[in-house]
Amino acid sequence: MAYSFQPYVTLGSGVQTIKANDLSQNQVYFGLGIGSKFNFARRLTLNVEAKATHFSLDSRNILYKPTEVNTSAYNSWINNNVEDKSHLAWSVGAGLELYLGGRNPNELTELDQVYTSLKGFKVVIEPTFGYLNFSDDSNLRDAYFGGLALGVDFTEYIGVRGYYHRAMKDEKFSADFDKLSIYGGDFLARLNVAKGVVPYLQIGVGYMKVGDDYVGKVASNTNTSGIFAKGGVGLAIPLGKRVELFGIANLMYTTRNENVSSALSSVHKLQSNVFYNAGVRIKLAKSVEKELYEQELGAAEAATVWVATPTTTTNVASTVSPEKRNLAYYNSQITAAEKQLQMAYQNGDTANANRLLKEKQQWENLRNTYVAERLPYPASEQVRLVRMTPEELQQLINDVVKRIREGEVKSPEQRIDRLEKLLLEMQDSKGEIQEEKIEIPASK
Repeated sequence: MAYSFQPYVTLGSGVQTIKANDLSQNQVYFGLGIGSKFNFARRLTLNVEAKATHFSLDSRNILYKPTEVNTSAYNSWINNNVEDKSHLAWSVGAGLELYLGGRNPNELTELDQVYTSLKGFKVVIEPTFGYLNFSDDSNLRDAYFGGLALGVDFTEYIGVRGYYHRAMKDEKFSADFDKLSIYGGDFLARLNVAKGVVPYLQIGVGYMKVGDDYVGKVASNTNTSGIFAKGGVGLAIPLGKRVELFGIANLMYTTRNENVSSALSSVHKLQSNVFYNAGVRIKLAKSVEKELYEQELGAAEAATVWVATPTTTTNVASTVSPEKRNLAYYNSQITAAEKQLQMAYQNGDTANANRLLKEKQQWENLRNTYVAERLPYPASEQVRLVRMTPEELQQLINDVVKRIREGEVKSPEQRIDRLEKLLLEMQDSKGEIQEEKIEIPASK
């Protein structure tokens, strides 16, 4: 993949500080960028990016006189004649990226290709309830929220969400919604993919819409809409393969809607609010195991033997039997467990690796038992087949060891003759012992 061209898009939000002399102002910003990576060598790349940053500059914060009351003639004139302005800043950057060690980022193993492609793609639906605890400096009232998030998981580790939440009135659960809503997008990053509780990180940006009829803590204060940035830590508890409970605590940063006391000292200062959110996560996807099964089945169908019928010269493909379909399913489960086992070893997840190893052994035992019971060798192969239970094999081994110890002075030819004699004796007693090959059905 050297010298390749790899375009990418960046999307994010944060808090920036602008300082001039003794004045400073914190602002929430939203950034969107587009760029490309050029691979110069195996571990050296050039990144070129153009980025647009959107933020609101509060000029009143600089012109206000905190020594005067908010209703003074000067501050009133500033409040009525100076408005916030939205700014869009452009920037262009370039840089070199050097990988000091680890795996080559431009090479994917077979395991990577299975678990990082769209085979892990899932559509996710999340009905949620939340509680937003506004800062003491905010004029907005604490409230419960109900909403819905919709997004996708690209792999088992990363995903994106778009959401909409609406506030409920009187700080209680109800179907009576207030004129306050938030919507935006989030990026999720899971820290592991264990079967138990899964921690994850979430960062995002959104827009808080305050309706004209919304009444804050102080009814006379004006409340305005604006963007916010947020980030938090959550936990997910799987209830099944496609359903899980989750809960998350987010810090939400805003710069508007101050109460009376904070407005007198610092207009539109940065506020830190806490948003608690919980819900049910429903994943809609085609499982990797099902795809592997279909691949195995397709391979079995492709290997169909063409035979000639005695009544026509047309070759007809024999259909895949139910036994072979079931065998393909067992093989797909074993393959899926093996790939997950390799990933667990790579990630150092010992507990998950032990579980997957046992699961793989169980599928192998089921397959071996099924083969022994449903897929006997053709009659042409029976002359080479020896069947015995594990107990019979152990008894045969014990007899052989005993005979060898009793006749250590015998030549190798004599020992081989003795082994053949033991096999013939067992064949006479059961009528099922043949030469050359031993097949042992797995114990149930």
